[in-house]
Amino acid sequence: MWHSSETEHPGKVKFGDLEIDFEQFSVQVNGKDAGLAKKEFELLSLLASKPGKVFKRNEILAKVWGNDVIVGDRTIDVHIRKLREKIGNDYIHTMKGVGYKFEF
Repeated sequence: MWHSSETEHPGKVKFGDLEIDFEQFSVQVNGKDAGLAKKEFELLSLLASKPGKVFKRNEILAKVWGNDVIVGDRTIDVHIRKLREKIGNDYIHTMKGVGYKFEF
């Protein structure tokens, strides 16, 4: 569920201590810039677009990397690990054998 109010910029959403600014391509945790790389931001944006929805690995690859890009099986895992290091372990959950979901 999106937590935005009238006073917030429409391009920003907050999930607890996590704030995503879609127009500035930035993420803040507790008011500090998380310093996400472009693909990390795109991955987080996808997952956070539908909290609670499980995104399958092939869906993530298609939407973040595109069908024409060949990446290894571990690419998503590496990006998820880096995201967790930067934003904490509370938001992104692994669904074994299926994919990942965003919860707060």
